[in-house]
Amino acid sequence: MKKLTFIAFIGCIMAALSFTSCNSDSDNSYQGLTEAEIQQCFLATRGLYNGKVVFLAENKANVNDKKDTLNVNWEITTDSTMTIYNFPVKALAEKITYNNELKEAVSKLSPRTLNCVIQYVYVTPLQFLIGPANLDYELEYGGTTHKVQFRFFWNNYSFGQYVSSAKHPMEMQIWAAALYVDGNQTSYGITPSSPVQFLFYNEK
Repeated sequence: MKKLTFIAFIGCIMAALSFTSCNSDSDNSYQGLTEAEIQQCFLATRGLYNGKVVFLAENKANVNDKKDTLNVNWEITTDSTMTIYNFPVKALAEKITYNNELKEAVSKLSPRTLNCVIQYVYVTPLQFLIGPANLDYELEYGGTTHKVQFRFFWNNYSFGQYVSSAKHPMEMQIWAAALYVDGNQTSYGITPSSPVQFLFYNEK
């Protein structure tokens, strides 16, 4: 299990705090960006990023190790779209409760491409909201096939920040917020009141 450095982890948290502060200070007066400002943000951030994704995970060999870190790539392709490649879906298995067969099925899933809508909201610091698409599967467990879907928080919960001069120029977070089985929201550990956080960052 690879461990995220303390500085990098704090950097991700600071990005979250700065966004919250900036957003809350201007809730009543925020007018959105102009087309020119959106293009300015896009030109600054477009392209492919090689980085890391960090998430809480149990390490049975070391109970003090609470996080896992994996390589991941993402690409901003237009001023409103981003693609996260090799997203570690099986990391969600550990959070599934009350249904061990579903948990086992999810733990075997391969990394997945996750398509996202983005919306630039600030130029300085450059920040954007993220809207991840649902991840849909047909999984066999319990003697039958089930439609399984993971849904994510949008807007202020899932967002990114880009500072070109920083050690980790781009930092993002997204939250898996709901697990649906056969069209019904479940209480199997991944819920709006108990979401699963994924932190992303790249090295300069």
